[in-house]
Amino acid sequence: MKELEKQLKQWREARVRKAPAQVAADRRTVRVNGQDVLVITKARTKPQG
Repeated sequence: MKELEKQLKQWREARVRKAPAQVAADRRTVRVNGQDVLVITKARTKPQG
């Protein structure tokens, strides 16, 4: 059980380190009609075919 808790802690720490770079890349605030709107873009996937 202790080993699983240790792995979970490491995983969470790794997620925290990765998160800021990802957020900066695909979120931005845009002003629309006097309101700030959060725009979240997703990575484009290649069409199959």
